[in-house]
Amino acid sequence: MDEALDFQETIDKWLRVVYSNQYRLMSRLYPQAIQPLTIEQLREGPLGQDLARLAALARGEVREAKERVLEAIDSVLQILFWPPAAEDYTVPRSFWETDLGRMISMAKFRAYEPTELVSIGNAAQQLGVTRPTIYRWMDDRTLGYVRDEMSGRTFVVRADVENLRRSMETLGSEA
Repeated sequence: MDEALDFQETIDKWLRVVYSNQYRLMSRLYPQAIQPLTIEQLREGPLGQDLARLAALARGEVREAKERVLEAIDSVLQILFWPPAAEDYTVPRSFWETDLGRMISMAKFRAYEPTELVSIGNAAQQLGVTRPTIYRWMDDRTLGYVRDEMSGRTFVVRADVENLRRSMETLGSEA
């Protein structure tokens, strides 16, 4: 198998990052609750299983219902980026350039049918806004999007564009 698509090293790295952070927090909350875990145990846990599924999806070895893929992705992103006491989380754009970000992007892209996606330019045209506005809405999760790691292109979820357009039309007619 192509080493770039194995992802095990990437998964293990991020499992260690999350475990290290959790270990640090637990040592301040209740040190007696900490049990040292091996990488094999981390792989068997829910996060490890989600990451393994996303890697298989990214490689194109399996297919799952889009909703299940998106749930797994959201679960991983929450663990990585939702700080304590915050009302929500934000994924930094730079994350998508990491090995894990690219793996998740590939899994997400494969979960959609091509007809479910539109280009950023097309989304901007349909909504009557500029491309920077589309990017801002992607960042704040107003619009879902996927990146095709093979072509380097980013696409917006068509249903999100249509829902936002209807919402904008409703607000416009109420004014």
